[in-house]
Amino acid sequence: MRNVLITGVSAAGKSTLARWLAEHGQRAVSLDGYPGLCDWVDEHGRGVTWPTDPDHEWMTRHRWVWRPQVLDGILADAANQAGGTLFACGRAVNAREMADRFDAVIGLFIDEQTMAARLGDPKRGNPFGRMGDSRQYLLDNLNADQRALAEWADAIIDARKPLEHVGEEVMAAAAIALLRMKAPSQHGTRSPQARS
Repeated sequence: MRNVLITGVSAAGKSTLARWLAEHGQRAVSLDGYPGLCDWVDEHGRGVTWPTDPDHEWMTRHRWVWRPQVLDGILADAANQAGGTLFACGRAVNAREMADRFDAVIGLFIDEQTMAARLGDPKRGNPFGRMGDSRQYLLDNLNADQRALAEWADAIIDARKPLEHVGEEVMAAAAIALLRMKAPSQHGTRSPQARS
């Protein structure tokens, strides 16, 4: 089993892409909604309750993180299935620290106009970006977040394109990245800073 992380800023289309991949016969999981994996934490790593009206100060003092042991469980369950590739779609502040669990990392990039439009879409299931100062916080940090991701992603995909194109490009980029791997995966052979 190979593990591919598909990540990007809020509204990049990670959850939508996870559904598209599953509909097209791929093993895919949306990490953002996976039970027990994600949590808002304070500066000491303690879990906190997401407020209904977060202001900018709250946003800067708290982080959205993955619980390593839960992520390991997801990947272990996938490894117990015969062969193939697992596409894990999601984002967390500590994702780069866990990059060694994945064989490839693909970044979905968007621009400010696309982010604003998607965050404001009433059909979007995730309220993050519509509550309190979260929308402006995301827009203010878009460029810095994407620059940081570009430093460690193996491939960058223009996620402003139609979903079908994005999905096909993601699968092609994953295939290329996995071909470049020298060793078979055992929960990932990639270093946190590896980049093809």
